Amino acid sequence: MTQRANLAFFGLLVMLLSSFVFATAANAIPATTKVGDVIEVQLSQLNPTQPSIGYDQVFYKLGRFQVDLKKQFDEICEANGQKGLESFNEQSVQADRDSFSCKEAIGSRANEMKTVVLAPDNNYYLTDGHHTFNTFWHMQGGGSTFPIHVVVTHDYRELADMQAFWQAMQQDGNVWLFDLNNQAIAAEQLPASLGMENFANDAYRSLMYFSRKVSWAKPKQPVPFLEFYWAKELKPLIDLGNYDLSDMDSYVQAITDAADIILNLDTDSLGGSGLSAVEMGQMKEFKAKTLSKLQTEKGKLFYSLAYKAQQ
Repeated sequence: MTQRANLAFFGLLVMLLSSFVFATAANAIPATTKVGDVIEVQLSQLNPTQPSIGYDQVFYKLGRFQVDLKKQFDEICEANGQKGLESFNEQSVQADRDSFSCKEAIGSRANEMKTVVLAPDNNYYLTDGHHTFNTFWHMQGGGSTFPIHVVVTHDYRELADMQAFWQAMQQDGNVWLFDLNNQAIAAEQLPASLGMENFANDAYRSLMYFSRKVSWAKPKQPVPFLEFYWAKELKPLIDLGNYDLSDMDSYVQAITDAADIILNLDTDSLGGSGLSAVEMGQMKEFKAKTLSKLQTEKGKLFYSLAYKAQQ
């Protein structure tokens, strides 16, 4: 190799190493970050802690955002702990917070925001918000670099290694390590990134979303992965393969049949949670009005099925 070639190769190597160091520094967690902080991240910086999502839930939001731009900006404000949208216009850009205004300052409602933990590998792990942030990833104006604020709930950086991290995450209930068949998986099998294509589609998780306030309601202090515990309980009890979840009437029938099961469950450890069905939000009676609302032209199930039909 000539001297000129050697110099060119050396220059390229330095450039690549510099880029790597810069990228690593840019993604590193600042040493001053602590539990309780409201921090800004890009969606690409968040590592998932569950292997699946309910696609139909994400489809609802994406379908609604297509026809209701105000709702889209409202959701962004809410996710940033700002209560909701104050004002926007035709020039407003989803990723540019200076182009629209929210009702409160960032982090004003930190207890309602999505959450992350800090790991020994100096990365952020998302513990709540997989559906919302997958929506932001795929929506118009979103994407992997979309900026969002989250709340730090745990700092595990002082643990010896990632094995100790995942053990602590399981002990604290901050990770869901079950596949679509309720079989345990290893942490290494979790998705490496947000983006719906990286997640399995759990139809029972979507079922629980649309069943909310029909046969169950979120408790005042819900456990992490609440809907997954419900889904885990229901999977042996109702076969969604018997329904056409692209058809409104069939989907409504699935919700109705699931409601009958939910309302009659008598267990002290729903889905292995250690909590009873009542403690996990079981309602006393079926709410037909809520189910009816899902089917209207502005209902969640209507938007979801309309968007799904486009795919």
